Amino acid sequence: MKTGNYLYSSLLALGLTAGAAPSYAQAPVNPAAPGVEAIEAAEFAPGTTDPSFNSAEQVGLCLIESTVSLLATRTSDFGCSAADYGLAVFTSGPGVGQAVIDGGVNAGGTTLNGALGPQLSVGRACFVDDANAGGVNLLNGVRVVDYTGTHGWSRRNAIFNSDAFVRLTDPQNGSDIYYREVDIKDFFKRANFPDPYAGQSWTFDWGLEDIKKRHFHHSIGNFYYPVQKWHELSWYRDQDGGDGYLDIIKRQIKPRSARGCTIRYVAADQFNGSGEFESVGTVTVRPPL
Repeated sequence: MKTGNYLYSSLLALGLTAGAAPSYAQAPVNPAAPGVEAIEAAEFAPGTTDPSFNSAEQVGLCLIESTVSLLATRTSDFGCSAADYGLAVFTSGPGVGQAVIDGGVNAGGTTLNGALGPQLSVGRACFVDDANAGGVNLLNGVRVVDYTGTHGWSRRNAIFNSDAFVRLTDPQNGSDIYYREVDIKDFFKRANFPDPYAGQSWTFDWGLEDIKKRHFHHSIGNFYYPVQKWHELSWYRDQDGGDGYLDIIKRQIKPRSARGCTIRYVAADQFNGSGEFESVGTVTVRPPL
Protein backbone atom coordinates (compact mmCIF):
# COMPACT_ATOMS: atom_id res chain seq x y z
CA MET A 1 0.00 0.00 0.00
CA LYS A 2 1.33 3.45 -0.90
CA THR A 3 1.84 5.62 2.15
CA GLY A 4 2.40 9.28 2.91
CA ASN A 5 6.16 8.66 2.70
CA TYR A 6 5.73 7.37 -0.85
CA LEU A 7 3.82 10.52 -1.84
CA TYR A 8 6.45 12.75 -0.23
CA SER A 9 9.23 10.92 -2.07
CA SER A 10 7.37 11.38 -5.34
CA LEU A 11 7.09 15.11 -4.74
CA LEU A 12 10.79 15.37 -4.07
CA ALA A 13 11.52 13.43 -7.28
CA LEU A 14 9.54 16.08 -9.17
CA GLY A 15 11.48 18.85 -7.49
CA LEU A 16 8.47 19.95 -5.44
CA THR A 17 7.79 20.38 -1.78
CA ALA A 18 4.44 19.87 -0.13
CA GLY A 19 2.18 22.86 -0.82
CA ALA A 20 4.13 24.05 -3.84
CA ALA A 21 2.31 24.38 -7.17
CA PRO A 22 3.64 22.38 -10.12
CA SER A 23 5.14 24.49 -12.90
CA TYR A 24 2.91 23.17 -15.68
CA ALA A 25 2.04 25.40 -18.62
CA GLN A 26 -0.88 27.63 -17.69
CA ALA A 27 -4.21 26.83 -19.34
CA PRO A 28 -5.89 29.45 -21.53
CA VAL A 29 -8.67 31.59 -20.09
CA ASN A 30 -11.97 29.75 -20.20
CA PRO A 31 -14.02 31.76 -22.75
CA ALA A 32 -17.15 31.34 -20.62
CA ALA A 33 -15.58 32.81 -17.47
CA PRO A 34 -16.34 36.53 -18.13
CA GLY A 35 -20.05 35.78 -18.59
CA VAL A 36 -20.27 33.72 -15.41
CA GLU A 37 -18.45 36.41 -13.44
CA ALA A 38 -20.75 39.13 -14.82
CA ILE A 39 -23.85 37.16 -13.76
CA GLU A 40 -22.48 36.66 -10.26
CA ALA A 41 -21.59 40.35 -9.98
CA ALA A 42 -25.11 41.33 -11.07
CA GLU A 43 -26.74 39.09 -8.46
CA PHE A 44 -24.67 40.54 -5.62
CA ALA A 45 -24.45 44.18 -6.69
CA PRO A 46 -25.30 46.77 -4.00
CA GLY A 47 -29.04 47.20 -3.62
CA THR A 48 -29.82 43.67 -4.82
CA THR A 49 -31.89 41.42 -2.55
CA ASP A 50 -33.78 38.15 -2.65
CA PRO A 51 -37.33 38.37 -4.06
CA SER A 52 -40.35 38.75 -1.80
CA PHE A 53 -42.87 36.62 -3.70
CA ASN A 54 -46.15 35.84 -1.99
CA SER A 55 -47.91 32.50 -2.42
CA ALA A 56 -50.02 33.73 -5.35
CA GLU A 57 -46.90 34.80 -7.22
CA GLN A 58 -45.15 31.54 -6.37
CA VAL A 59 -47.86 29.35 -7.88
CA GLY A 60 -48.47 31.72 -10.81
CA LEU A 61 -44.83 31.93 -11.84
CA CYS A 62 -44.50 28.18 -11.31
CA LEU A 63 -47.34 27.57 -13.80
CA ILE A 64 -45.85 29.95 -16.37
CA GLU A 65 -42.48 28.24 -16.13
CA SER A 66 -44.20 24.88 -16.57
CA THR A 67 -45.90 26.20 -19.71
CA VAL A 68 -42.81 27.54 -21.47
CA SER A 69 -40.84 24.41 -20.51
CA LEU A 70 -43.62 22.18 -21.89
CA LEU A 71 -43.45 24.08 -25.17
CA ALA A 72 -39.67 23.73 -25.21
CA THR A 73 -40.07 19.98 -24.76
CA ARG A 74 -42.45 19.88 -27.72
CA THR A 75 -39.75 21.26 -30.04
CA SER A 76 -37.49 18.26 -29.41
CA ASP A 77 -39.37 15.92 -31.77
CA PHE A 78 -41.77 18.29 -33.52
CA GLY A 79 -39.46 21.17 -34.43
CA CYS A 80 -39.20 24.87 -33.77
CA SER A 81 -41.73 26.10 -36.32
CA ALA A 82 -43.28 29.51 -35.73
CA ALA A 83 -46.37 29.34 -33.52
CA ASP A 84 -48.34 31.52 -31.11
CA TYR A 85 -50.12 30.23 -28.01
CA GLY A 86 -52.56 32.21 -25.90
CA LEU A 87 -51.91 31.86 -22.17
CA ALA A 88 -54.04 32.78 -19.16
CA VAL A 89 -52.70 32.03 -15.67
CA PHE A 90 -54.67 32.81 -12.53
CA THR A 91 -55.05 31.74 -8.92
CA SER A 92 -58.24 29.93 -7.96
CA GLY A 93 -57.59 29.79 -4.21
CA PRO A 94 -54.80 30.21 -1.65
CA GLY A 95 -51.70 28.62 -3.20
CA VAL A 96 -53.76 27.10 -6.03
CA GLY A 97 -53.73 28.16 -9.68
CA GLN A 98 -54.38 27.17 -13.26
CA ALA A 99 -52.76 27.78 -16.64
CA VAL A 100 -54.99 27.69 -19.72
CA ILE A 101 -53.02 27.35 -22.97
CA ASP A 102 -54.85 28.04 -26.26
CA GLY A 103 -58.32 27.57 -24.81
CA GLY A 104 -57.40 24.64 -22.56
CA VAL A 105 -58.43 21.01 -22.33
CA ASN A 106 -61.00 19.82 -24.92
CA ALA A 107 -60.72 23.11 -26.82
CA GLY A 108 -57.56 22.40 -28.80
CA GLY A 109 -55.23 23.51 -26.03
CA THR A 110 -53.89 22.35 -22.68
CA THR A 111 -54.81 23.06 -19.05
CA LEU A 112 -52.33 22.78 -16.20
CA ASN A 113 -53.24 22.85 -12.51
CA GLY A 114 -50.81 24.05 -9.84
CA ALA A 115 -50.78 23.80 -6.06
CA LEU A 116 -48.23 24.81 -3.44
CA GLY A 117 -47.11 22.55 -0.63
CA PRO A 118 -46.81 23.87 2.93
CA GLN A 119 -44.29 26.60 3.69
CA LEU A 120 -41.33 24.86 5.36
CA SER A 121 -38.12 26.21 6.81
CA VAL A 122 -36.20 24.95 3.74
CA GLY A 123 -38.61 26.20 1.08
CA ARG A 124 -41.87 25.38 -0.66
CA ALA A 125 -42.90 22.78 -3.21
CA CYS A 126 -45.08 23.50 -6.23
CA PHE A 127 -46.94 20.63 -7.87
CA VAL A 128 -48.22 20.95 -11.45
CA ASP A 129 -50.17 18.41 -13.49
CA ASP A 130 -52.28 18.32 -16.64
CA ALA A 131 -56.00 18.63 -15.99
CA ASN A 132 -56.91 15.71 -18.22
CA ALA A 133 -59.82 14.15 -16.32
CA GLY A 134 -61.03 12.33 -19.43
CA GLY A 135 -60.41 15.30 -21.72
CA VAL A 136 -57.84 15.88 -24.44
CA ASN A 137 -54.89 18.25 -24.06
CA LEU A 138 -53.19 19.44 -27.25
CA LEU A 139 -50.30 21.69 -28.19
CA ASN A 140 -50.68 22.70 -31.82
CA GLY A 141 -51.95 19.25 -32.74
CA VAL A 142 -49.62 17.23 -30.52
CA ARG A 143 -51.38 15.46 -27.66
CA VAL A 144 -50.15 16.04 -24.11
CA VAL A 145 -50.87 12.70 -22.46
CA ASP A 146 -49.21 13.55 -19.16
CA TYR A 147 -47.43 16.40 -17.44
CA THR A 148 -46.31 15.80 -13.87
CA GLY A 149 -44.14 18.50 -12.34
CA THR A 150 -42.57 18.58 -8.89
CA HIS A 151 -41.02 22.01 -8.62
CA GLY A 152 -39.60 23.95 -5.71
CA TRP A 153 -38.79 27.39 -4.32
CA SER A 154 -35.92 27.95 -1.92
CA ARG A 155 -36.72 29.46 1.47
CA ARG A 156 -36.11 33.05 0.29
CA ASN A 157 -37.33 32.65 -3.29
CA ALA A 158 -33.80 33.07 -4.64
CA ILE A 159 -33.76 29.66 -6.35
CA PHE A 160 -36.46 27.92 -8.34
CA ASN A 161 -36.01 24.51 -9.84
CA SER A 162 -38.33 22.36 -11.91
CA ASP A 163 -38.45 18.61 -12.34
CA ALA A 164 -41.16 17.40 -14.69
CA PHE A 165 -42.05 14.23 -16.57
CA VAL A 166 -43.82 14.76 -19.88
CA ARG A 167 -45.49 12.30 -22.25
CA LEU A 168 -46.53 13.41 -25.73
CA THR A 169 -48.14 11.40 -28.53
CA ASP A 170 -46.84 11.58 -32.08
CA PRO A 171 -49.89 12.51 -34.22
CA GLN A 172 -48.52 10.62 -37.24
CA ASN A 173 -47.85 7.18 -35.80
CA GLY A 174 -49.62 7.29 -32.43
CA SER A 175 -46.51 6.40 -30.43
CA ASP A 176 -45.83 7.97 -27.03
CA ILE A 177 -42.65 9.95 -26.44
CA TYR A 178 -41.36 10.36 -22.88
CA TYR A 179 -39.33 13.34 -21.67
CA ARG A 180 -37.95 14.69 -18.44
CA GLU A 181 -37.37 18.42 -17.95
CA VAL A 182 -35.12 19.91 -15.27
CA ASP A 183 -34.11 23.52 -14.78
CA ILE A 184 -32.60 25.78 -12.15
CA LYS A 185 -33.17 29.52 -12.01
CA ASP A 186 -31.79 32.31 -9.83
CA PHE A 187 -34.14 35.19 -8.91
CA PHE A 188 -32.91 38.53 -7.59
CA LYS A 189 -34.62 41.84 -6.87
CA ARG A 190 -33.39 45.38 -7.38
CA ALA A 191 -34.96 48.75 -6.65
CA ASN A 192 -32.14 51.31 -6.91
CA PHE A 193 -32.73 52.37 -10.51
CA PRO A 194 -32.14 55.81 -11.99
CA ASP A 195 -34.73 57.55 -14.16
CA PRO A 196 -36.88 56.53 -15.97
CA TYR A 197 -37.18 53.52 -13.61
CA ALA A 198 -36.63 55.40 -10.34
CA GLY A 199 -39.00 54.23 -7.61
CA GLN A 200 -39.68 50.91 -9.33
CA SER A 201 -38.86 47.47 -7.99
CA TRP A 202 -37.90 44.76 -10.50
CA THR A 203 -37.22 41.06 -10.10
CA PHE A 204 -34.98 39.32 -12.64
CA ASP A 205 -34.01 35.75 -13.24
CA TRP A 206 -31.60 33.73 -15.30
CA GLY A 207 -31.40 29.98 -15.56
CA LEU A 208 -30.52 26.85 -17.46
CA GLU A 209 -32.77 24.02 -18.57
CA ASP A 210 -32.03 20.43 -19.54
CA ILE A 211 -34.55 18.37 -21.51
CA LYS A 212 -34.04 14.62 -21.63
CA LYS A 213 -35.67 11.95 -23.78
CA ARG A 214 -36.35 8.40 -22.67
CA HIS A 215 -34.72 5.61 -24.65
CA PHE A 216 -34.73 1.88 -24.04
CA HIS A 217 -31.61 -0.27 -24.33
CA HIS A 218 -31.58 -3.94 -23.44
CA SER A 219 -28.46 -3.56 -21.28
CA ILE A 220 -29.76 -0.82 -18.95
CA GLY A 221 -33.50 -0.57 -19.64
CA ASN A 222 -35.17 2.84 -19.84
CA PHE A 223 -32.89 5.83 -19.40
CA TYR A 224 -33.39 9.58 -19.93
CA TYR A 225 -30.65 11.02 -22.16
CA PRO A 226 -30.05 14.79 -22.46
CA VAL A 227 -31.16 16.10 -25.85
CA GLN A 228 -31.60 19.86 -25.36
CA LYS A 229 -30.18 22.71 -23.33
CA TRP A 230 -31.79 26.14 -22.98
CA HIS A 231 -31.03 29.35 -21.13
CA GLU A 232 -33.62 31.81 -19.83
CA LEU A 233 -33.99 35.41 -18.72
CA SER A 234 -37.02 37.16 -17.23
CA TRP A 235 -38.20 40.60 -16.12
CA TYR A 236 -40.98 40.92 -13.55
CA ARG A 237 -42.63 43.87 -11.85
CA ASP A 238 -45.76 43.40 -9.77
CA GLN A 239 -48.63 45.85 -9.86
CA ASP A 240 -47.69 48.38 -7.19
CA GLY A 241 -48.93 51.82 -8.13
CA GLY A 242 -48.43 51.06 -11.82
CA ASP A 243 -48.89 48.44 -14.48
CA GLY A 244 -47.53 44.97 -13.83
CA TYR A 245 -44.96 43.52 -16.22
CA LEU A 246 -43.69 40.06 -17.13
CA ASP A 247 -41.39 39.06 -19.98
CA ILE A 248 -39.71 35.65 -20.23
CA ILE A 249 -37.26 34.66 -22.96
CA LYS A 250 -36.02 31.10 -23.35
CA ARG A 251 -33.39 30.35 -26.01
CA GLN A 252 -32.01 27.00 -27.11
CA ILE A 253 -28.21 26.60 -27.08
CA LYS A 254 -27.76 22.84 -27.65
CA PRO A 255 -27.69 20.96 -29.90
CA ARG A 256 -25.78 23.32 -32.16
CA SER A 257 -28.03 22.53 -35.12
CA ALA A 258 -31.04 23.97 -33.27
CA ARG A 259 -29.25 26.91 -31.63
CA GLY A 260 -31.37 30.04 -31.49
CA CYS A 261 -34.87 28.56 -31.25
CA THR A 262 -36.65 31.11 -29.03
CA ILE A 263 -39.70 30.81 -26.79
CA ARG A 264 -41.01 34.07 -25.35
CA TYR A 265 -43.91 34.97 -23.09
CA VAL A 266 -45.04 38.59 -22.82
CA ALA A 267 -47.94 39.44 -20.53
CA ALA A 268 -50.50 41.82 -21.99
CA ASP A 269 -52.20 42.03 -18.58
CA GLN A 270 -50.30 41.37 -15.36
CA PHE A 271 -51.91 41.67 -11.93
CA ASN A 272 -50.94 40.73 -8.41
CA GLY A 273 -52.75 41.93 -5.31
CA SER A 274 -54.84 40.81 -2.35
CA GLY A 275 -53.58 37.26 -2.69
CA GLU A 276 -54.51 37.04 -6.37
CA PHE A 277 -52.27 36.54 -9.41
CA GLU A 278 -53.34 36.95 -13.00
CA SER A 279 -51.23 36.93 -16.14
CA VAL A 280 -52.68 36.95 -19.64
CA GLY A 281 -50.58 37.10 -22.79
CA THR A 282 -49.04 35.22 -25.68
CA VAL A 283 -46.25 32.66 -25.87
CA THR A 284 -44.42 32.81 -29.18
CA VAL A 285 -42.18 30.10 -30.58
CA ARG A 286 -39.78 31.28 -33.25
CA PRO A 287 -37.15 29.36 -35.24
CA PRO A 288 -33.56 30.61 -35.49
CA LEU A 289 -33.12 33.65 -37.74
